[in-house]
Amino acid sequence: MQWLSVADFFNMGGYAFYVWGSFGITALVVVAEIWQVRIQRREILRNLLNETDSQPNSTHP
Repeated sequence: MQWLSVADFFNMGGYAFYVWGSFGITALVVVAEIWQVRIQRREILRNLLNETDSQPNSTHP
């Protein structure tokens, strides 16, 4: 497909709503996934840190 102008490119041959909508939804899902993974990572690290802090130090065999 060849476009004669930038407006034709963004119009996507009349399918702009579907094309740009799918790009937008995909970008939103990717950003949400990254955000959720970062939150879960912080929570896991915080839980691990709390577990190691709450365990008694046993230096005796």
